[in-house]
Amino acid sequence: MSTPSRARVVALDVLVRVEQERAYAPLALDGALSATRLSRRDRALATQLVYGVLRWQGRIDYYLQHFSHRPLTKVSPVCRAALRLAVYQTLFLKSVPPPVACSESVALVKAREPWAAGFVNALCRHFARKWQELSLPAAASDPVKHLAVVHSHPEWMVERWHGWWGFQETAAICQVNNEPAPVTIRVNLTRTRPAELAARLEAAGVQVEPGKLSPAALRLAGVGPVQELPGYAEGHFQVQDESSQLVAWIVDPHPGQRIIDLCAGPGGKSTHLAELALERAGKIGQVSPVVSVDIHAHKIRLIEENARRLGLDGWIRPLAKDARTIAPEEHGLFDAVLVDAPCSGTGVLRRRPDLRWQRRLEDLRNLVRLQRELLAAAARLVKPGGALVYSTCSLEKEENEENARWFLERFPDFEGSPLSPHLPGPAQDHLTPGDPWLLVLPSQFGTDGFFIFRAVRLA
Repeated sequence: MSTPSRARVVALDVLVRVEQERAYAPLALDGALSATRLSRRDRALATQLVYGVLRWQGRIDYYLQHFSHRPLTKVSPVCRAALRLAVYQTLFLKSVPPPVACSESVALVKAREPWAAGFVNALCRHFARKWQELSLPAAASDPVKHLAVVHSHPEWMVERWHGWWGFQETAAICQVNNEPAPVTIRVNLTRTRPAELAARLEAAGVQVEPGKLSPAALRLAGVGPVQELPGYAEGHFQVQDESSQLVAWIVDPHPGQRIIDLCAGPGGKSTHLAELALERAGKIGQVSPVVSVDIHAHKIRLIEENARRLGLDGWIRPLAKDARTIAPEEHGLFDAVLVDAPCSGTGVLRRRPDLRWQRRLEDLRNLVRLQRELLAAAARLVKPGGALVYSTCSLEKEENEENARWFLERFPDFEGSPLSPHLPGPAQDHLTPGDPWLLVLPSQFGTDGFFIFRAVRLA
């Protein structure tokens, strides 16, 4: 019996875990790679296989279901993952001949479920012979099915986007979601300047471009682990997408203000708020620490670690608590309250290709309930004249505009606040927010999809 390559064994294990345990793909892959001694080349192959299969699972399954005599749901998770690996390599990896892709997947199944090896072998060979004869759904007859299969997204998700933004925009969003996400960093302006850090990175062989929306953003290419980049250990930057960076600008922290971040882990927005306040203060003593709340102990540890590395540990006050239970009688009122709420994550599917297959339409109901509970808790903490900012990395209207409208109706002592005066220069040049909120689509600037809403409590 032939032995499957170690890279493919790792990929199979991760794909099964992601599907069966709803494991977080990046963590599952990192754990699997750490537990094995693979060469650099095999690590790259395992990574490419995992993310490739997850990105293109919709199109892969379209082919498999057509050529299989049994429903894919009736196939074991190991067989499903092995079949997807074979089809992905045939469709997308020209360096792997179809017979090799087939034999590797058969070897994977023989090692786990030998009784199913014949089925996998027959289906793989049938697919390799006939797949080019199968047409994909036509856009003219069924645009939603076409987009879902061609761009490999759940049909329920595509149907909603198509109804809101039409065919071309939905196709653009899906296409971006299937591209590797860029590495974007936020320069720590309390320690360096974008031009200075860019020069250091370029001297180390990194390709650097300035951000399109945030003045503190740099987009990097040709990078390995960010922890090995110049400036990381010294706290000169934090990895953070540009659209996420806009949140702190819209909160607009100023010296002397009390600010609380209610869903803070792992600390990206809290540390950005502290940096902006410190930079504007001139004198450090004028700045109050940002209260960074998270219900999860491991995220509190990440907040502390990031704050320490960035030189901000004295300006971040972590608080392990359910944000919905924070009472103004205990913690007082705040000039600004940020709710970066747990959400469906449909704006970050290029970073989380596994998430598109794990999310269900019915998930939105529970998420919206949680988001509104968090908004209600946040409203109690805002002092008169203070601001509440709500953000998600979602594209879904229930989590975004509908929640903002609900909040303004439910809390008449708040009014929507125009965003334009708070946006940094680059964003003002490119964005026209529908006051009092803003939705950045992934297709617009190559950033994550993000929604931001701002309201002010009447004095």
